[in-house]
Amino acid sequence: MAEFHDLAELALNRDDHSWGNLGYWHTANDYSDACRALAQLLGEQAGLDDQSLVFDAGFGCGDQLLFWLKHFRVAGIRGANLSHSQTSYAQAKLTDAGFKDAAAAVMQGDINDSELWRLALQGDRPSHVLALDCAYHFPSRLEFLGLAQQHLAPSGRLALTDFMLADQHDTGSFVHRLLCWMLRRSHIAEANIVHRDQYLRQLQDSGFSDIRIIDISEHVMPGFARFARKLRWGHSIADTGKSLGWSGQVKYRVTGRFLEWAYRRSILRYCLITATKTG
Repeated sequence: MAEFHDLAELALNRDDHSWGNLGYWHTANDYSDACRALAQLLGEQAGLDDQSLVFDAGFGCGDQLLFWLKHFRVAGIRGANLSHSQTSYAQAKLTDAGFKDAAAAVMQGDINDSELWRLALQGDRPSHVLALDCAYHFPSRLEFLGLAQQHLAPSGRLALTDFMLADQHDTGSFVHRLLCWMLRRSHIAEANIVHRDQYLRQLQDSGFSDIRIIDISEHVMPGFARFARKLRWGHSIADTGKSLGWSGQVKYRVTGRFLEWAYRRSILRYCLITATKTG
């Protein structure tokens, strides 16, 4: 059975990059550059440095793992990712770059599985838990928050980018029913998409404080939508020479149109969230 999260995003990147997020398009015009910019923004807001031990929840094909190691020079990497194909690709990429120990410390599995955290961490307590553009796909973001709080070192930091409902969005409306249908088609649990005040309460109830929620929608959603509109049916992606199959074309073009609709209708907001473990 084909994986929903596979290696299709390789064709979106230039050169040997393998980024797979929505990107931060404030100054970037290229997909790989936009993805790197979103990772850099997350890492800066998280406060990564050469003392950081990072647990990356949902690391995709591995470019962000290399970015934490090379750009922020973090002391160590652990991680978990649901996709078999992406995890194998990321492990090989880390090994080829000379980070064999890091490759052995990132594993395939369900991020809501407490045993997976135990195996990946091997008794260590990370200073940072990161989730770059993936938490909305988790089976339960609430369970993820609980596991992050449980395993973080005292005063450890959580940092993620995530979707939430716009404040004015009415969950009793026809538009919301349409949104829920689209979420199911996108493998996103409806319970993961909540208003800002509920998101804040979930973080607090999970044992986090010093919470910051920064709305970066305008530099993410329209930018990816513009990029997706340029994808050509049945052809290689312009400027990459890599082939994106028909299913990949459908996936990314539909995602772009969905994000454009949700942004213009003020249905969804895309935010950067940081929080500190209480105690």
